[in-house]
Amino acid sequence: MDAPPDIHLVTDAMPPLPFRAVRVFVVTLALVLDSGCRAPAPPAGITVLLEAPPDSLDDRFALTAHGQRLAQLISPGLLTFDDASRPVPQLAESFREVSPTVMEFVLRPGLTFHDGSALTAEDVKATFDALRDPKLGSPKRERYEPVDRVEVVDARTVRFHLKRPYAPLLAELSAAILPSERVAPGGIEAQGAHPVGAGPFRFESWPDEEHLTLVPFEGWHGGKPAVSRLTFRVVRDETTRVLELLKGRADLVVNNVSPAVLPTLREAPHLRVVTKPGTGFTYLGLNLREGPLADVRVRQALCHLIDVRPLVEHKLHGLAEPASSMLPREHWAFTATPGCGYAPEEAARLLDAAGYPDPDGPGGQPRLSFTFKTSTDRFRRAVALVLKEQLAKGGVAVEVRALEFGTFFEDVRRGRFELFTLKWAAVMEPDLLRGAFHSANIPGPENHWGGFNRGALKDPALDRVLDAATQASREERKTLYAEAQRELDADLPVIPLWHEASIAVVSSRIADFEPSAHGLLLPLARAREVMPAHGSTP
Repeated sequence: MDAPPDIHLVTDAMPPLPFRAVRVFVVTLALVLDSGCRAPAPPAGITVLLEAPPDSLDDRFALTAHGQRLAQLISPGLLTFDDASRPVPQLAESFREVSPTVMEFVLRPGLTFHDGSALTAEDVKATFDALRDPKLGSPKRERYEPVDRVEVVDARTVRFHLKRPYAPLLAELSAAILPSERVAPGGIEAQGAHPVGAGPFRFESWPDEEHLTLVPFEGWHGGKPAVSRLTFRVVRDETTRVLELLKGRADLVVNNVSPAVLPTLREAPHLRVVTKPGTGFTYLGLNLREGPLADVRVRQALCHLIDVRPLVEHKLHGLAEPASSMLPREHWAFTATPGCGYAPEEAARLLDAAGYPDPDGPGGQPRLSFTFKTSTDRFRRAVALVLKEQLAKGGVAVEVRALEFGTFFEDVRRGRFELFTLKWAAVMEPDLLRGAFHSANIPGPENHWGGFNRGALKDPALDRVLDAATQASREERKTLYAEAQRELDADLPVIPLWHEASIAVVSSRIADFEPSAHGLLLPLARAREVMPAHGSTP
């Protein structure tokens, strides 16, 4: 797969008002708690807060990070990725390259699905045969076009035969392995309503989009998780998420609170805040299909009007690094490029050249006007307001429209936007550049609006470079991706903002939990639930 793709932005990005509002609520809560009032006890087990519901628990159709991360707990793939973005075995015990066009996987012995049936190479073959079948309609089908056939060697051994050398193959083989009877189109409804896999947790219930419950799987190859139950609750408002943590009604939030509230959370004796460098990539999306943004000079001008440094240093509390590329600086394929940099005078020159002169001088009528779509989360709205203010200083007016996340994300998928802000939740395989910017990946009905080139960049030269990188050696890929990053630096189909740290807020009821650099939820499989269970407010 490509790394769990993008989720909406989680950050504190401006006016002090949102943070003051949080502090007011926190102080109010402290007074209430001091008065002896007790909060109702949460459900048994561990409660995890999410900012939005998963779009699907069927990994073949999940496009949001929440959907893919939850699906991975239920139905993992042959392998996953460690914090250094290296592929590591998951359901596979080992893997090797037999030849440039043949990759072999050996399954762990004794694997079983949640329904008790054995997981064999036949299920692996059936899973990937179905993914490649247009009748299934998976938006991820095109990722497996290089696969010619899947061969079952024996019950535990499977080989992938490729049409040509394809370097990103391993990134695509983290897809969920399902029972063979569920992989055909007829099994879509069953898998979507009650997913079955071989992961550390079994599906228990999903009564509504706000609540999901998983229980530990005794037959997991890594041993039954030491957590009695996982309850996932959707809490869209950040202030409410913070209060739920402080009241002891939630145990874990991963990358869903902003740095501005961390000092308050660190003061709570029953909470700990754990951070590590992350691979998430936050960017400003631009619609290149028509209008002023189809002109690269306008895109470059917008980039010159945005100053990321104050946001990173003061609003993100240093828990991020300004980005010049989708790839983080530590990535093996990263190449430093000039970048646009904050330069208001150069922005004015570019807008003049593009035919958008200042009509009446500074502070008067704008040169250009755009609509900026974001979600209703308080801090995402604040980010939009920061960018609006910065662009306004250069004569670019922005109308911020905050939408419920489902509506917002659907508009982005279907190209109904001018500006938007999103975050790639994890950047591991550099072939993500092809997923995000190749002209073949522009969303449309033919790919169920699942393409990630949402701004509709069309650059034949870039397409050729990205295609060539899929068949090259590692060193050749590094050279090709350097060329691609320089081309993207000039094209600016998106404006890079920052790479965020991975931040987890963990209650004292969870031990041995460390966040993933990629924001994955798999560390829950190794965590321990600390007794006694919840009974009162900390």
